[in-house]
This record gives sequence, structure tokens and C-alpha cells, in this order.
Amino acid sequence: MRLKIINHPAEWDRSVIRHPNAAFTHLFGWRRVIASVYRHKPVYLAAVERDTIEALVPLFRFRRPFCRPEWISIPFFDHAGILAKSQKAGQFILEKAWSMLECRNSAGLNIRQDAGFDLSGLILQGRRPQIFTEKTGLTIDLAPGPHQMLAAFPAKLRSQINKGIKNGLTWDIGGARLLPAFYKVFARNMRDLGSPVHALCFFKTIFSVFPGQALICVIYHRGMPAAAGFVFRFKNRLVNPWASSLREFRSLNTNMLLYWQMIRLACSLNLDIFDMGRSSKGAPTFRFKQQWGPELTPLSWYTWAGDRHRAPGETLSIPPWQKLPLGAANLAGPLVRKHISL
Repeated sequence: MRLKIINHPAEWDRSVIRHPNAAFTHLFGWRRVIASVYRHKPVYLAAVERDTIEALVPLFRFRRPFCRPEWISIPFFDHAGILAKSQKAGQFILEKAWSMLECRNSAGLNIRQDAGFDLSGLILQGRRPQIFTEKTGLTIDLAPGPHQMLAAFPAKLRSQINKGIKNGLTWDIGGARLLPAFYKVFARNMRDLGSPVHALCFFKTIFSVFPGQALICVIYHRGMPAAAGFVFRFKNRLVNPWASSLREFRSLNTNMLLYWQMIRLACSLNLDIFDMGRSSKGAPTFRFKQQWGPELTPLSWYTWAGDRHRAPGETLSIPPWQKLPLGAANLAGPLVRKHISL
């Protein structure tokens, strides 16, 4: 078995599509999105035996101001860890990645893994991993169609969805044409939460790199965008990595209608799973998503520290950020967000 750097999307994506534990973030196109927008250096590695890929892992050299770089698979998302055909291949690629990328001389190596591969016992040059388990993935198994799906929800949930419609809310679902409406809601909500916002060009690049796979759902009140979600179609599931709503409209049940329209879209596309993304256990977003009866999947982020100083724990919550004028927050947000890997 040998280690190989993969630079061709077709070779990489063939293995991703075939692997049962692959996530949408494993696709080769995210290399272009993250590298071109935020300038983090990508290295996509594969363990190869007899010209067959036995394991792979996408990594980015993630730099923070005044800190040593850290290798992450991959920043800004829940998980895109090791995909391997065997425990042996998975261990091989991790050990070789540590050596080749000289992780010992950096802040270390961070693998964001789902439940499909256990790294807790893997020791790299005498280092045991620190394991972060505060994030949980939430997914909903879909019924064969929207009507059956709606009927499967509790009566209280259906009532809340219907109230949104009775309150005069409307919706639209489409591609890049809805990006201005989505970003208007998303950027405002991030500022209100005290979180730096992703760059608008980050989302534009996603649409450019993944034509036909990314969609936006927008909820309107009297023609004004009140809530919006960004979804991505991958294999048998529709994934929702970003969703936001404006506080002044939430009493109209904008959030309930937004999530129902995204779930309805997934059913209409004959998909099997609606992926609600990640939440911290016990957080308000976690409690909101639990209403929909999702299945919970623990997410484990493994970090093997290097010899160099590692940045302190990250957070997306910066309370003074809430006080910034929206224009200033939108201008400064991407400059800060690029250095927060969460």
C-alpha cells in the first residue's frame, strides 16, 4: 500500500460515490470552494494498492493569526473524515498523513469523523487523540411522499406548519437566483447571534462548482425574506448545512414553514433522508430540531496535538459582534470567519 496525492476530481469522486459512509463534504469540489475563497491549502490523500483506492481523507492546512497551522478534514463542516475499506487502510493513511505533512511540527491533525470509523484508540507517535463530542448530527427518515410525511408528524407540529401558511407566509425554492434573499437573512441572523458570517462569494462558488446540487428555500412575509435555508443534494439525502430566520418574524412560524418546505422538497425528489445538520447538545437549535423526531448521530472530532502551540478552543459566538452595524459586520465577517474552522 502506498500514499498518493489525488489532484483529479473524477478519480477521487468515484471512490466517494461508491463508499456507503461518504458525506457530501467528501466531494472533490469542496477543495476548490475552500481553497479559492479562503486560501486554505488542500491536500487530498489516498491509500492505494494495485491502483485501487483503499482509503482517502481530504485535508486542509488551516491557518489562524499568530498560531501554527493545523491540518483539518475539513474546516467549516460537521464531518469529512477518513473513508476506508478496512481498519488497516484507515490506519495506514492516517499514519502516513501525519508523517508526510509533518504534523508533529504544526499545531496537529484534526479528523472530523462520523460514527463509521473509530479512531479513539489510534496513537500517532506516542500521541493519543483528544476527542470532542459536543456536536450531534440529526437526520429524518423520509416517507414516500410529502402527504405521507406530513401525516407522520404529530398533530401539534402539523398545526404549527399550517399556522405559518395562515399567517400569509409564502415560499420559493430555486438556485443561485435566490442567493441575495438567502444572504440577506443569513447575514443579518449571524450578526444578531454575534457570529461572523461566511463570505457571499463562498456561496456563489458553491453554486459554480456544484451546478444542480445546491438549492435555496426562502420564506417571505409580504414580499420580505423572513427565513431561508441552503440545501445540498447528495446521493439519497438532502443536507441542510445553513438555515436562518429573522427574529421579528418568528412568531409567524417562519422556522416551522421553512423546515417543512425543505423536508417537502426532499420527499418530492424521492430521497430517503433529510439531514438537518449539526447542533450542540441542549442548544436552542437542538431543541427545535428535536420536534421533528430526528435520529441522533454522535459526531467525534479527533485531534492529535503537535509539538507547536495550538490555538485555544474556538467559538462562533462573539458577543460584541452583535453591536456592529450590519454593513460593518458583513464586511468584516468573512475576514474573521475564514479563521474559525467550526
